[in-house]
Amino acid sequence: MDNISVVRSDITLLHTDAIVNAANNHLSAGGGVCGAIFSAAGYSELKAACDEIGFCNTGSAVVTPAFSLNAKYIVHAVGPIWRGGDQDEEKLLYSTYYSSLTAASEKGCRSIAFPLVSAGIYGYPSEDAWRIAITACRDFTEKNDMDISFAVLSEEQFDMGNAILNELLPHKGSGTQAASEMDRLRMGNTETDAVFFYKVGDEYGAFSNWSPSEFTVDGVKFNTSEQYIMYRKCLTFGDTETAEKLLAADSPKDQKALGREAAGYIDSVWAGVRQTVAIRGLYAKFSQDPELKRLLLGTGDAVLVECTSNDHIWACGLDKDDDDRLFADRWKGQNLLGFSLMEVRNMLRAEG
Repeated sequence: MDNISVVRSDITLLHTDAIVNAANNHLSAGGGVCGAIFSAAGYSELKAACDEIGFCNTGSAVVTPAFSLNAKYIVHAVGPIWRGGDQDEEKLLYSTYYSSLTAASEKGCRSIAFPLVSAGIYGYPSEDAWRIAITACRDFTEKNDMDISFAVLSEEQFDMGNAILNELLPHKGSGTQAASEMDRLRMGNTETDAVFFYKVGDEYGAFSNWSPSEFTVDGVKFNTSEQYIMYRKCLTFGDTETAEKLLAADSPKDQKALGREAAGYIDSVWAGVRQTVAIRGLYAKFSQDPELKRLLLGTGDAVLVECTSNDHIWACGLDKDDDDRLFADRWKGQNLLGFSLMEVRNMLRAEG
């Protein structure tokens, strides 16, 4: 059951085949995770798709396209309202998860991300909700192939989810890969351990600049390292107006787009300072969050490599399914993010 994990992430940023919306019976937009999903997917398009379906019974799930999200589908799952535990809540919540997984599988999905269904405004006790969620997913993956992640934002839920995951599936949890399980990277005439990362929801997805994580630098709060880097990019060229817009932007996609609009931008100047800027922001991100610090230090001396063919500066320029990533001399990118993370790791290790 190595395909069940708990991650700290905004579920709308994940690149899974499907994400789950904790829906109501009438599939209408609500607050919390539901509202965030409607907003990120495109409110009008998603509302029209939900209105066409019209209704979903408690304990069941229906599927719509994901529209502007990174996922292909949204599974709308209706969990039970907690009424004290004697109204079949446990049975209904189990059914909610199993029905969601079945619906996603029928669409050909191989990966899915859940919020903790019913544990918000529906009042289901969190510890019980975790046990039912993980049990249902365990039962499903005993007979079906599906990568399952639970996306939570709070450290409390992250810790609770991983504790129960370790209890019910002892070989699982949020820990780091053992060195023997790491990929091997060829660098010149030597081989070394390597960690390849990209998607926010993966085991090392927190290394991504798009991964949500609050930290402060010089009294200014940031919600991603992407936001910090693009903010500093604008200030480097004196564009305070766009810098202020960046601080108000919640989405890393929007943050990146704003950074590209920096007035007065000079490529050679930015090329000379961008890694220094990144290291400062990444140090703040990983030093101010104990869990992220443990994750980074847990990689030991492995080479850290961001994998995407869409970025030849911050990444190695190759995707994670490209075997050429295992040979540094075949990279098409500079992997600045990976090397910056390794420098931050050295800084944190030196502090003890």
